[in-house]
Amino acid sequence: MQCELAVLVAIIAGSYAGVVFPSTHDGATLAPSVLVDSLQHWGRQAASTYERFEDWDACAACQHPDIADTQVNATWSTMVPAFSRGYVGIQHARREVVVAVRGTTHVMDALADAQLVQVPWPADTRAHVHAGFLLAYRAARPHILGALRQIEDDPELAGYSVRFLGHSLGAAQASLAFADYVQRANTTERRRYQLVTMGAPRVGDSGFAAILDALATEHAAGGVQGFGVLRVVHANDIVVHLPRVLGRYVHGGREVWARGSDAAGWELRVCRRAGEDPGCSASVGPLRWSMGDHLEYPGMRLGIPRY
Repeated sequence: MQCELAVLVAIIAGSYAGVVFPSTHDGATLAPSVLVDSLQHWGRQAASTYERFEDWDACAACQHPDIADTQVNATWSTMVPAFSRGYVGIQHARREVVVAVRGTTHVMDALADAQLVQVPWPADTRAHVHAGFLLAYRAARPHILGALRQIEDDPELAGYSVRFLGHSLGAAQASLAFADYVQRANTTERRRYQLVTMGAPRVGDSGFAAILDALATEHAAGGVQGFGVLRVVHANDIVVHLPRVLGRYVHGGREVWARGSDAAGWELRVCRRAGEDPGCSASVGPLRWSMGDHLEYPGMRLGIPRY
């Protein structure tokens, strides 16, 4: 765990910026395998949201040895006022609390619908976010915040990391949950908060991206808290380039551009610039965008979800 945190703090600080990491190595450095292992772990947690995770022991994807010991504390599944589904769980072995939000099988429809309009972000009305994403997050919000408040009050969980995870539209909701919770969190608490998204669409404007970037670096230099935002993009994933509305949507956080597969191994590039680095996935033109790449990430390979 110490190695994992050291690598992630270094990423946020820029120590590995622009370096290509192969997923296999000769033992000369531990950093590549630790980063790949972490992304695969979080990918498995995000992938489990596409299953019937309410009965964790009966959920086949949930029984991977890496996540089987997750203690699910709260779940939600809403259709009104919008679709949202996920859980809050605890992994004692890794000393982490996980907020995992499910995506949708109709991602392209959702990104093209009439809710592309932006609305003010409630915590800072100078920033604006996708109205549909915010509506979905509001359905999940009482479940997420209620579970996290109980965890905050549990002395046995003091010092556990809190990670917000999601794939696709689940990543959009996780981004909103992270910003909402951490902007209100007790910053004197020695706790690490992190957002890890996979295949996330753009969530808001430059104002919201700036909020994510600020939370990604706050207190990192002092080591008291390492807020972090890692935005994982698989190769030519189409969804990360959307929505495209006259430049009004912008990514925040540090991109990790991934190529490969769990079977063949992963090559990772931690991009130099926060936001949309022109040397990473932003360099991929529309003719190369791929829906197939959207369905495969470290620790995750999706077909049509069974639930």
